Amino acid sequence: MDGLLHQSVLVLNAGMAPIEICTVRKAILDIFREIAFAVVDSPHMLRSPSLSVAAPRVISRRHYHRLPRRKPPLNKWTIFQRDDHTCAYCRRRFAAADLTVDHITPRSRWQRLMSDPPPYLYHSWRNVVAACSRCNSIKGSRLLGELGWRLERAPQEPEWMPHLVISRRRAERMGWLEFCAFNVKLVDDSGDSGPAVTD
Repeated sequence: MDGLLHQSVLVLNAGMAPIEICTVRKAILDIFREIAFAVVDSPHMLRSPSLSVAAPRVISRRHYHRLPRRKPPLNKWTIFQRDDHTCAYCRRRFAAADLTVDHITPRSRWQRLMSDPPPYLYHSWRNVVAACSRCNSIKGSRLLGELGWRLERAPQEPEWMPHLVISRRRAERMGWLEFCAFNVKLVDDSGDSGPAVTD
């Protein structure tokens, strides 16, 4: 039973948008405190001498309507997510394990090419892109113009990112898929998908 209590439960707000993932233990406590109600139950039952209750898979908060806001941190996982796991140079999609982060203007050229003060920082959303290992190796410390390459669009800081990143396989297995149309990024690879991915 202890293992069942620590399984994952998708939590929806009152508008049925996913906002977090909690444990079965916390979900049941919220249901008994009437903070939430079960939307989808698993086939597994939790039993005590006086009570028998289905372990929930999805719950909804009764009165919480807001969506959590978050300013995405600048790290390789959020860069891959912003760029949709697509290499900025060859435009092919890759698993996270096959992607790297490339600085468009390399450090060795930065000081000479940028004004003082520079319009943005060297390690900023505007100077980093997802790149496959092959393209990153070919580019090295050269500029895009020297290679005859160009970006399809200039990289920018994302205004918004989904609050949850969940593997599609996990969402299907847990019966969460129908609730993942908003505020969730579904990823197809469960390899090196980073700490934000719930898999």
